[in-house]
Amino acid sequence: MRRENEDRSASPPSLSTMRAEAVPELSVPVGTGTPALPLPTSPRRRLGGPQWLMLLLRNPKSAFGLVVLLLIVAGAVFAPLLTPYSPSDMIALPSQAPSADHWFGTTHQGQDVFSQIVYGARVSLMVGAAAAMLATLVSAALGMTAAYLGRWADEILSMVTNIFLLIPALPLLIVISAYLPFKNAFSMIAIIALTTWAGEARVLRSQALSLRNRDFVLAAKASGESTWRIVFGEIMPNMTSRIAAGFLGSFVGAILFEAGLEFLGFGNTDTVSWGTTLYWAQNNSTLLTGEWWHFMFPGLALAITATSLIFINYGIDEISNPRLRRVKMPKPAPKTRATAASRPLATTSGDR
Repeated sequence: MRRENEDRSASPPSLSTMRAEAVPELSVPVGTGTPALPLPTSPRRRLGGPQWLMLLLRNPKSAFGLVVLLLIVAGAVFAPLLTPYSPSDMIALPSQAPSADHWFGTTHQGQDVFSQIVYGARVSLMVGAAAAMLATLVSAALGMTAAYLGRWADEILSMVTNIFLLIPALPLLIVISAYLPFKNAFSMIAIIALTTWAGEARVLRSQALSLRNRDFVLAAKASGESTWRIVFGEIMPNMTSRIAAGFLGSFVGAILFEAGLEFLGFGNTDTVSWGTTLYWAQNNSTLLTGEWWHFMFPGLALAITATSLIFINYGIDEISNPRLRRVKMPKPAPKTRATAASRPLATTSGDR
């Protein structure tokens, strides 16, 4: 009997006893039945902008285009701070070459060319942006509506689009400008927008045809949504990148068309813009007299502005096509795992 008792006392402790000893004691607040566990700390979030803006800024080409365009816009806005001369005043001797007093030289009438470039950016950018916006609205409305409605509406709108596509834009602009009784910035915006919308409308129509039979469009149609609600509320948000790229293309074309019409004398020559500066340069035969600065600097302003918009379009292409992305977006911060002290205690049947 004594030997059996000694064997029992020397036996190893049971599994339940080992679990009880391994579990640490936790303080339980008064009036609650659960132990007070430390709360996991949430990860710090980095401040950042929208994804499309991050893509534009991270892409070297689009970032370069944005910087150049912002500098041009800032120069147009703060033109009185950049030059003390008025663009239409005769302030020096005529036909002077670029110097420290007049960076871009003077015109045949003694006007400062640098002042004309800086102040002329206001009219050129305003006409180009407004004409591009109006042309984009017309092309988006007609192209997406034709694709969604189909049948006779699509045939009529496609026929109108084809007619405008067959007529060359620049000769049509010249004919319309020649017969207008008044010439100002608003008439220039209207004729440029109404003659350059057809190409983008054809592209948007083809894109909308691929979205017309998607599930979300069919669901909106089955729920009784109106046509305008489906076109502009369901289809249009899925084509934002394509519309933005079309706007930039129309912006470039509108600036060049505006300068071309004014260079040919179909604009208002009393206003100061890049096109009218070129008009007076060729009217005074500066190419024959060797006054290269009168036509070179407004031409460079047009080329640099168009180039900056084209570079921005590269970033728009990356947003619409992820395969073209060279710079990957930063991944979100990983979630913190719960620590051993914050995990709930597992219970077994032997502890109950």
